[in-house]
Amino acid sequence: MNTQTLVVTILTLWLVMGLGFLASYAKARKAGQPLGATLKSNEGLLFIASVVGSILYFIVAR
Repeated sequence: MNTQTLVVTILTLWLVMGLGFLASYAKARKAGQPLGATLKSNEGLLFIASVVGSILYFIVAR
């Protein structure tokens, strides 16, 4: 995979995961839950994993 395709793929992944996390966070905030509760949800863990995994991939692939 060339670099441009890889970057677009990772940015799309971050966008989708980030939107899912923000939707979950908005729902939890309306219910009065703290940010930590949202970070421990499935959406929060997937978002964190996508960001950390992408950064680790770029470090290792270098």
